[in-house]
Amino acid sequence: MGIGFKHLCIAVLFLGCVGSGFAFQPSGGVLSLDGVDDYAILPFASHGYLFPNNTREFTVEMWFYPRTGPTHGGNNIIFSQQIYFGLTGLAKCKGAAEHLCCFGGAYLDGKDAHGVIGFYVPAELNRWNYMAIFYEDSTLGFIYNDRIRRRAKIGLMDRLTAEVRGRPDDFFLGGYNEPLALFAGALPVLSFYGEIDVIRFSKVARYDFPDIPAVEGPFEPPERFVNDRHTVALWNFNEREGATRFEDESKHERTLIGMNGAAVSRALAVNPGSNSITTTWGRIRSSAF
Repeated sequence: MGIGFKHLCIAVLFLGCVGSGFAFQPSGGVLSLDGVDDYAILPFASHGYLFPNNTREFTVEMWFYPRTGPTHGGNNIIFSQQIYFGLTGLAKCKGAAEHLCCFGGAYLDGKDAHGVIGFYVPAELNRWNYMAIFYEDSTLGFIYNDRIRRRAKIGLMDRLTAEVRGRPDDFFLGGYNEPLALFAGALPVLSFYGEIDVIRFSKVARYDFPDIPAVEGPFEPPERFVNDRHTVALWNFNEREGATRFEDESKHERTLIGMNGAAVSRALAVNPGSNSITTTWGRIRSSAF
């Protein structure tokens, strides 16, 4: 007996509702990185720092799909300039042996102090992960997938550092063209292996802090990032397959340049076990018609 169209739609909606907490699907191309020697760069000589001096609030967020983590020590860098994201050893993420460990941080400054403030949170291997860091009123917040947390207020540091000593001035994504460490005493930086779908830099804190420091709250990660008056840079990697120049959709037109094979791919990775309405509809439709 065939399934009526009305009942089929009800089944699709039901399965979508009982699926996993969130499931992300790229809307177009993704940036593919091989973890060996490819990377993308925004030259400092042409574009300067993404955030100007005395920036006192910001949000940086992205979706990424890691295919491996650090295997011989060191850190896998996802991107870096005034703010950085990457993957590191599991020992930094207590009680998360089944996960990768993601780190993020910002170089902050104040009248009488400066330093690096960051976090370590679990990430998932071979699936899409959402990560964000945001800052306002000397307070740093961070988000990993569907959880949000904030640190206690950092009274001595109230703005982003425009100059980071001992570090490359370029904004780079997925690796760099010379050995480096994120800061003094840090492990060496290795290249990131996986895909990146979207990165957005904003000059405002886009999300509200949880009420209590260090206590996590729930969060629904955004699936699409809009370009608005607060956007400093937005890369969606929706160029043609094989493209090595990645356009910034903000008014600032900061074009990332792919090096050593970093390019747009259309072979989109999907979260395993995803029961989103889109994928569920595809499964049911293919078997019913």
